[in-house]
Amino acid sequence: MSTESIVKIMIVEDQPIVIHGLCQFLDIVPAFKVVATARNTDEARRHIQNLGIDLVIMDIRLQSDIDGIDLTAEFRTQFENLIVLIYSDEKYVEFVRRALRAGARGYLLKGSGIEKIKSAIDTVMDGSIYLDGGLPVRPDPEVDPLTAREEEILRLVAKWKTTKQIAYELKLADATVKSHKQNIMAKLYLSGLNELEREAIRRYGNPDDRGTG
Repeated sequence: MSTESIVKIMIVEDQPIVIHGLCQFLDIVPAFKVVATARNTDEARRHIQNLGIDLVIMDIRLQSDIDGIDLTAEFRTQFENLIVLIYSDEKYVEFVRRALRAGARGYLLKGSGIEKIKSAIDTVMDGSIYLDGGLPVRPDPEVDPLTAREEEILRLVAKWKTTKQIAYELKLADATVKSHKQNIMAKLYLSGLNELEREAIRRYGNPDDRGTG
């Protein structure tokens, strides 16, 4: 994430004390600006329409018509470039799985300190997946098998193809390839592009040394 850019943040959380604590933490970092807080889905829906928000820090249990994961899916459908970071004390694997399926870029456990929060935000804003180290052992990714298109893209990643090269070869938009990569990382619980490359090579091998291309 560029140090010159300001990340405009909305916090969606039904506990005022948690909102207050997060705001105090985030105010310390010059690159972060909390522009809205919401204690329920109605407030969140209203704010998201008008404030040019870059990142939503989202609790799961909101005591509203839907939970934070369903709201994540709703927002991601409406705002393609919006980043959502789940902030929850739920450690069950199914919550993590649901959140990633809904389009969340990360899952951070409540009680984290400022450095961990900053690391999580920097990670998701850089386009990678953030998963809290305190979460249980990752489940078998075969529960969420890759689609044929995702397999095809992963094979090309193993050949050191760039996003633009993959897009050209498969006649897809760059943004579509990036979206597929994000879905692959979410399904396989990979935290970034380096892990994506390692997983691709682990599965499919690499035809030549990276330095020779």
